[in-house]
Amino acid sequence: MLARDIDHLGAQLGQAQAERESMQQRRQDFLSAVSHELRTPLTVLRGTLELLLSGLVKDPDKWKAYAGQAMDNLTVLERLVGDLLEFTRLRNPAFSIEKTPMDLTEAFREAVRSVEPLAEQKGISLTADLTVPIPLSGDYGRLRQLMLILLDNALKFSPSGGTILIKEMTTAAGWCIVVIDQGKGIAPAVLPYIFERFHTSRTQDNAQGTGLGLPIAKEIAERHGLSIRCESELGTGTRFILEPQSTNRKVDI
Repeated sequence: MLARDIDHLGAQLGQAQAERESMQQRRQDFLSAVSHELRTPLTVLRGTLELLLSGLVKDPDKWKAYAGQAMDNLTVLERLVGDLLEFTRLRNPAFSIEKTPMDLTEAFREAVRSVEPLAEQKGISLTADLTVPIPLSGDYGRLRQLMLILLDNALKFSPSGGTILIKEMTTAAGWCIVVIDQGKGIAPAVLPYIFERFHTSRTQDNAQGTGLGLPIAKEIAERHGLSIRCESELGTGTRFILEPQSTNRKVDI
């Protein structure tokens, strides 16, 4: 009996040690990723400002172009720091969000209205079928932010002339909202990792992506008892599905 208890205690201590080491490794990986993401825009910004301050750039058009480049990298830094703060807050169990009775579809309709000018500018058709109220207790601003993240992602990777559809579905099993685009799609090897922090596609379409948008969307969803998942095919497009956590069923559009 004593030997069994000692073995059990040893196993518990070993598990606790492994968990501490795993947490420490995740923290180290996170800090390394933050450092990496900050380093590139800071390096470019410093180099650009040093060039401008040196007085070597005499041509006004070139000076303006370099100044614009510096501003672009400053914008990247601002977005990254803002997303880092938001992600860290949402990941902290002690951080509570204020929830009030609201209509989820109204928050999403407002998000759609916000991106309509950008969609028009890119020549993308934006269609929203959000008519049935979905009452829940939630943070209106953050749920609107969730939809903005999904729409921003769809707009980045949709071609001019493409269509983005935001579709609300109600079935006997519950409700779901699907954001569908006709973009490039996501490779099967990449798809399982898109909700991980700092996983981003460094393409021309996503030059200013921070790699924190989809992780933030996932945290917001989970804070509201919702789940978000992605289905995608290369060359066909992508769809993000938001629904109550207990559902997770296959959705036929």
